[in-house]
Amino acid sequence: MSMATAFSRPASGPGGAMPTLTAPILIVDDNPSKRLALKSVLAPLGYAVVEAESGADALRCVLAEDFAVILLDVRMPIMDGFETAAMIRLRAESELTPIIFVTAQASDEVMVDRYSSGAVDFITAPVDPDELRAKVSVLANLYLMANANAAKARELQVTADQLRFLTEAAPIGIFQLDVDGRYTYTNARWSEITGVPAAEAVGAEWHVMLDDPQRASIRADYQATYAAGDEFSSRAVMVSNGASPRIAMLTMRPVLDDADRPSGWVGTVADVTAEAEAEAALVEARDHATQTSQLKSDFLANMSHEIRTPMSGVIGWTELLLDTDLDPDQRVFAQTLSRAGEALLNVINAILDFSKIESGQLDVEDVEFELQTVVDDMVELLGPSAEAKGLALSAVIEESTPGLLRGDENRVRQVLTNLTGNAIKFTHSGEIAIRVTGVTDPAGDTVVRFEVRDTGVGIPPDKLGLIFEPFTQADTSTTRKYGGTGLGLAISKRLAGLMGGEVDVTSEVGVGSTFSFTIGVPHRAGRAEAS
Repeated sequence: MSMATAFSRPASGPGGAMPTLTAPILIVDDNPSKRLALKSVLAPLGYAVVEAESGADALRCVLAEDFAVILLDVRMPIMDGFETAAMIRLRAESELTPIIFVTAQASDEVMVDRYSSGAVDFITAPVDPDELRAKVSVLANLYLMANANAAKARELQVTADQLRFLTEAAPIGIFQLDVDGRYTYTNARWSEITGVPAAEAVGAEWHVMLDDPQRASIRADYQATYAAGDEFSSRAVMVSNGASPRIAMLTMRPVLDDADRPSGWVGTVADVTAEAEAEAALVEARDHATQTSQLKSDFLANMSHEIRTPMSGVIGWTELLLDTDLDPDQRVFAQTLSRAGEALLNVINAILDFSKIESGQLDVEDVEFELQTVVDDMVELLGPSAEAKGLALSAVIEESTPGLLRGDENRVRQVLTNLTGNAIKFTHSGEIAIRVTGVTDPAGDTVVRFEVRDTGVGIPPDKLGLIFEPFTQADTSTTRKYGGTGLGLAISKRLAGLMGGEVDVTSEVGVGSTFSFTIGVPHRAGRAEAS
């Protein structure tokens, strides 16, 4: 076995682990005793030691690995130390490996040849252990530092290569400006969006891809809105030769020095053409929908007015007709005509209210009114309808409710009448119970809750979310059985919202429903008597 296979390794770390870095030392000498002596001297340093018994053996070792230091005997048979050193220096990887000549000759005898052969130092026998360890330790530490720096350099290169790959492959344009606002770097996507080649961009001003009006506009925005250290964004239109214009979002942020002054800028350019076109399409669709809704509301309002006027005349003349002498059949006919006219007028009024709400033309009043009067008027109005169906109609105002409220008395009456009228319409037996309660907050404002409970047909759970939509009822067959436009609940919900409240419902099929609405009103005085 070649002597080059004999190693002296540094002591293992905890758990038998080898140190992270080690400095291999090559000892080249044809005398085993001298090799052993040198290895013993170096043992306290803990470095890995490789032995070679000849110049040729040393060359094989150098080809196999790099060494921190080579201790080379000058006088060896066949190939002496000087020749071996010269051969080692021919290999690029070992051209700078430190070589220390070890010789028994006086220093004057080898002074001429040692430096020309590539040696960095020499030691004469007998070897001073401390001197040898000192010289080897210095060179080994330099080797370890060089290897550590090389590893860091490799890591930095990997990071730089990865960063370069990411910036070049990024789906957005990336750029860097110097303190004067001139480009020092642009990636491929930047050139693709702006139409400016990278070679032309370097050294060009930041606005090289913009026309004069856009440059002035962006500069004005920057001067008006930018705060030191903040990010700045602006949209611009990029026009490339032979390509369709692109809408781009320009975003940049300053790079601050130690004194918090801009030393340059970094930023991105993103192609937002598709997003801008989608936004424009949405705006156009919104405007079109708004215009269509306005036209619909105007049409409903105009038609309602046009129909309401002659219908009021029909009802008025029918009332006059009923005041004349009619035979029984004629009176029945006239009364039927009057009821039909009133029903049609209610439909027209509902459509008119709905169109006003949709167009934002319906305002709520802010006046003082007595809650008891509103409830009594509603009971007096709908009591005969409930009595005609054999239904009990009751109304209770809890003591917690202020009697004098401030708000829109007519709209409160309208919502309460709508909910109670619906309850009567869809209830065949049992009762309709109205309950009014109030809760006052520390500021003196009151939330008044009106609750209308019936024992009617009820509403399926999957229909509860639909009944407040305009022209919608729980079952399309109900429009034939019970009549109505499907606007009452929709109007009630919107009116309650205008008065600072909301409408709610709970229901069980075959058991009944409870509709409620709230209004927010500042109270003034008193409480109502229970009816």
